[in-house]
Amino acid sequence: MEKDTRDPQPFEFRSPRGVRKIESHSRNWNGITVRNIVHHLDHGKVWHDISSRETTVAIVLEQIGGYAEPRLNLNRPTPRSRFDAGHATFVPADMPVWGYSDGIRSVRELRMSFPPALLGSILGDELDQAKIDKPVLMLYDDQITRCAALLADECREPLIGSRLYGENLTTALTAALFTSRKATTQRAQGLSRWQLRQAMDYLEDHMMQDISLEEMAKVAGLSQSQFARLFKVSTGMPPYKWSLDARIKRAQELLLLGKESISAIAIQTGFADQSHFTKTFRRATGATPKDWQRNRKL
Repeated sequence: MEKDTRDPQPFEFRSPRGVRKIESHSRNWNGITVRNIVHHLDHGKVWHDISSRETTVAIVLEQIGGYAEPRLNLNRPTPRSRFDAGHATFVPADMPVWGYSDGIRSVRELRMSFPPALLGSILGDELDQAKIDKPVLMLYDDQITRCAALLADECREPLIGSRLYGENLTTALTAALFTSRKATTQRAQGLSRWQLRQAMDYLEDHMMQDISLEEMAKVAGLSQSQFARLFKVSTGMPPYKWSLDARIKRAQELLLLGKESISAIAIQTGFADQSHFTKTFRRATGATPKDWQRNRKL
């Protein structure tokens, strides 16, 4: 079962000026601390140092009023052709990069922090070493923004998704930032026959457990990034979706038998509790477990 992994420690910016209040909800996937942060700011010029002792990735998702941007020099604007939200910034560990805004009332961002060495364990030989020491400012990339928005939703509503879901999203986001285009286009044929069989057997044997993407990737002898991408090529869906569909199908079988309570079925199919099960089941089928069961008995 998945646990709520919100960070109990309050989040603080380095060298802040003009930041009135910070709201932060965080989770941890793949060893990456992921935070949905809302900055409430004074009117006028506001700034803080984005860097930390760990590698940092920040994606601005929403801004109200004015504009926001990262700067290498606090007094020197970053060249840009767009002023809307949706841009990503990569900051190597302990490299000062300033988050600067003017005239903004609030900003919502997704921020990821992790040890630099972690990228190798997630991306394997697809990691582009040339990309990990140089900061990136004002990167607009639709895939990165979509992943960031979904991760932010998971931070704000814990237990709605699965562990595999969060790991798949963090893997996809880091791959978009730190792998080369050449690497991601290789082996587009998908998993080999034995890799797919091993993966399917592992999923079926551990369907009700809180399995990780790393565990599944090891079974196939691949990095997490390679495995997630090639599994989707082979099956048409990411690992978390295949696993979730299998659990929902098993729950439906138990509901049809009518021998177990909904709370017992929730636990047997690997959900945290009845509430988590009901929300996920309704998202997948359009009905609550109780309504779905009742309609099948008519």
